[in-house]
Amino acid sequence: MSERPDKPADGFAGVPAVVPRPLAELAPLLDWLRDGRPAGERLDFTAGTALPDGRLDLCKQALGAAGAALVAEALGQGPSPVRHLLLGTDALGDDGAAAVAGTSGDVQTLYLGCNGITAGGACRIADNLRASPQVVTGVWLKRNPLGSGGGRAAAELIESARSLRTLDLVQTGLDPAGVAVLADALLAAADNGRRVERLFVGGNPLGEPGARALAAVIAAGAVDELYVSAARLGDAGALLLAEALERAPYGRLARLAVASNGIGPRAAARLVTAAATAGVALLDLGRVRAAAVLGAVDNHVDLTAAETIAHALTAAEHRLTHLVLTHTGMRSREAHRLLDAAPRATTATRFVLGQGIAASVKRRLDALSAHLPAPTVPADVAAVRSVHRTAPPPH
Repeated sequence: MSERPDKPADGFAGVPAVVPRPLAELAPLLDWLRDGRPAGERLDFTAGTALPDGRLDLCKQALGAAGAALVAEALGQGPSPVRHLLLGTDALGDDGAAAVAGTSGDVQTLYLGCNGITAGGACRIADNLRASPQVVTGVWLKRNPLGSGGGRAAAELIESARSLRTLDLVQTGLDPAGVAVLADALLAAADNGRRVERLFVGGNPLGEPGARALAAVIAAGAVDELYVSAARLGDAGALLLAEALERAPYGRLARLAVASNGIGPRAAARLVTAAATAGVALLDLGRVRAAAVLGAVDNHVDLTAAETIAHALTAAEHRLTHLVLTHTGMRSREAHRLLDAAPRATTATRFVLGQGIAASVKRRLDALSAHLPAPTVPADVAAVRSVHRTAPPPH
């Protein structure tokens, strides 16, 4: 079987061109897949790594579409220990992505980031998932050029993968019109008892119109976790999300990430207040790692905003135990407002603060929240940890 390199995606989102490796190098991996033996320990092949928890990590292994088809064929030949299939930056293109999405067996996670997959390819993924056993719980499509059709493709995925819990559309070119289509699909799924638990849509130019669509999802309690950092929300978008939180079912939205959105002090304080009122457990107002590349603007918290946040977290019992305020312009005097109020709070909050704040203030705040456990890593997120990628999952 000969390899035909897919056409690169013109460097979309900075994804490098990948030259597929010779298919003969896949032989040891394919033999293991056909045999169906579990990985009792880490197994490193010429291409890729199998791990005891069911991950088959093929990220950055230059499979190409033909190599992906061979992997899919081997997976489909019998019972398999593979539960999480990681295929990031492998030059899959639409054909390779469709092939692995048609894999039978017990694959629960499809990590397909950085592969030049278009909206049409994502729809083909949806079609193949619809025809396969309903076990897929996570589809990760970060940094693929879905473009203006991304919302419709995402809606197809939600409809077809009826066990879907996690959907990643980070930096895919999703636009406000697309996120409106996506929001309608999320609302419809929730109405049918199939709520998507976590949605990643950061790194897309959503702005206020996109925030309006996401606000409807929040107000309806249609997702558990929403990661919408570096999406150009600004004050207007943040206030829409805050208003939605004020109407949302208590405790339904557990995590909200709005880092690097150019949110000003008043809107930031309103968002924290609304999150505390709505039962949110984790709120991230910090900075994403790719902020500079994305041209994303930091959020800002001034003295008045810090006072408002401090009051909100001491006014009543709440669930907001993790608040990220790095790179928000806070200095020691703003942090002191949090410290002055924190001992009176019924519920402790772990404040994640950046540079420019006295170490003594940080230590005293940390002492007040030392008993709080660190935020847990959801199983769907742990499933895409790669030994071949260095970057963490996106916000």
